[in-house]
Amino acid sequence: MRRPLRIWPAVLASLLVASPVARAHQWYPLACCGGEDCGPADIVIRRDDGSYLVTARGISLEIPEEFYWRPSPDGQVHVCVRPIGGMGMMVVCAFRGPGA
Repeated sequence: MRRPLRIWPAVLASLLVASPVARAHQWYPLACCGGEDCGPADIVIRRDDGSYLVTARGISLEIPEEFYWRPSPDGQVHVCVRPIGGMGMMVVCAFRGPGA
């Protein structure tokens, strides 16, 4: 008599874990992302002074002109942010493609 395969629950669980959000985090450097810190920008406004106003995941932050931007593999703007001791959020890393 054959036993039912017990691997299917594990296969199903791994498919659920490999969601688009999880795959998106695969290319972010570990120095930037703790798993949920990074995401694509919803709104990007380049200001006359060279700084950017970026909104991602409902958080709007200013990125100064001199901030080090990393290249974005998909050409879009992405930011990684972390809370800073009850004082708001800080941009840890920012990514942009050509012309952004």
